[in-house]
Amino acid sequence: MPVVAEIQAPVRSVPRYCPERPFPTYRYVPGLQAHPLRDPAGHSYRAEPRRTQPAPWEASRWRSLIDWLFGVDLFNAFYFWEAHESWEGLWAAKARDSAPARLLQGLIQIAAALLKIHLQSPAGADALSRDGLDKLTATAAACPKLLGLELPETANQFRHYFRPLKQRTLPPLDASVPLFLLAGASDV
Repeated sequence: MPVVAEIQAPVRSVPRYCPERPFPTYRYVPGLQAHPLRDPAGHSYRAEPRRTQPAPWEASRWRSLIDWLFGVDLFNAFYFWEAHESWEGLWAAKARDSAPARLLQGLIQIAAALLKIHLQSPAGADALSRDGLDKLTATAAACPKLLGLELPETANQFRHYFRPLKQRTLPPLDASVPLFLLAGASDV
């Protein structure tokens, strides 16, 4: 098995949608660092109590969804595991067959696929990316713009990025990883 190093984010200009929340002290990679929530040495150990009942929310109010906005910031800065954690409560608060739930589940799977790329697991990355893209594409067909994302464009960018996985080749974790850029979010 290859030696796993820390994830290094490329230097690129990326808007912050939730600048009041600082990034964690490290990007969690399973098996490399202390688990952020369960280990006392973890970057988010006892930081915030986890909700047992997710709070209801409306997709039309995405500009005020701090967990959504911070998850986008985390994802764009290559904190893939942390982005998934930020979005999970939002996903859990929606009906599974709703467009927001499908979108969030797809984005969580895309973030997990990127972790699998870092862990040099082409089979895991391929399965997760396909599942995530399927959900993103299905949501885009019904709702082209959701949570500030242009879904057809986002799906196309990730489809192109993940293309090497079809040949069991890992795409690079560099500036070619698509960003989540939220339309009209400059007033957030």
